[in-house]
Amino acid sequence: MIRFSDISGNPVMDTSTATTVGRVEAPIIDPATQRVVGFRVKKSKGPGDVLLWSALAGLGPDAITVASTDKVAEPPEELKERSGRKLDVLKRPVLTEHGHPLGKIRDVEFDPADGRVTSLLLKDTFVDGGRLLGIGRYAVVVAG
Repeated sequence: MIRFSDISGNPVMDTSTATTVGRVEAPIIDPATQRVVGFRVKKSKGPGDVLLWSALAGLGPDAITVASTDKVAEPPEELKERSGRKLDVLKRPVLTEHGHPLGKIRDVEFDPADGRVTSLLLKDTFVDGGRLLGIGRYAVVVAG
């Protein structure tokens, strides 16, 4: 497992030119599949600011690699809202489906092989990633 904080700010490298495309800024999570489906990238090169999981050539503790600069692109329509700054899950409140507050997200732990969210790390506890139900403008909603 890897924590987002372990890769936040790391370079996104183009393997075809050995240049830095940008830096990892935020995870994009699909609550329906409970997976990291991409990353928002603070770009220096490329047509957009989203790197989809399917476009990754590699993900390691020091860098994310892509086959070409154009892999960092505009998000597809279904991810446009989730990829925006307003919907970053970090620092967002976590509520149960019944409205009980659990705390704010400090970090996200996920499987680097497939992006499956394993834990939402809060200040004093964690929430199993399998409990993730939704991500809204105000809060992240989890089961139970």
